[in-house]
Amino acid sequence: MGKLLLPALLIFGFACGPGHNKATYLALPASDQAKFEKYLILGKEVYTRKCQNCHQGNGQGLRGLIPPLAGADFLQHNQHRIPCLLKFGTNDPITVNNRVYAPQMPHHPLTNLELAEVITYINNSWGNEYGFVTVKQVDARLQDCSR
Repeated sequence: MGKLLLPALLIFGFACGPGHNKATYLALPASDQAKFEKYLILGKEVYTRKCQNCHQGNGQGLRGLIPPLAGADFLQHNQHRIPCLLKFGTNDPITVNNRVYAPQMPHHPLTNLELAEVITYINNSWGNEYGFVTVKQVDARLQDCSR
C-alpha cells in the first residue's frame, strides 16, 4: 500500500502544487480527482504551446494589449463562452477587471478534450478558482456558440 501512496502524493503534489486550486480537487468525487490532475498536467502543456506567448507564463497578459487570465473576472462570469473564444477566436472587445481589451484573439484548432484540459488548467491556476471543465461541458458550450 505504501508503494501506491507515494506516486499518488507525487502526482497530487505536482498537479495541485503551488498556484493550483486544491479546493476544486477536494470537492470532486474520487472518480474525477485523477481526471482533474491529468487535465491540469496536459492543460499546462496546451497552454504553453498555444496561449503562453500572449497571456504569459504567469497569466498576467501584456499590459494594455492582452488581457490577464490570472484573477480575471471575465473567466468567472463567462465560462460558457471560453470554449467558443478559444476554438473560433474573436475580434470583439472584451472587458477584464474593468479594463477593455480589443485584442485579436486567434482561433486555436484544438480538440474538445484539449479545450477541456486547457480551460481546467486556466480555471485553477494563478489564484483562479473557477472549477473543473469536462469534455461534455465543452461539447455543449460549443453547440451554444454556433447559434
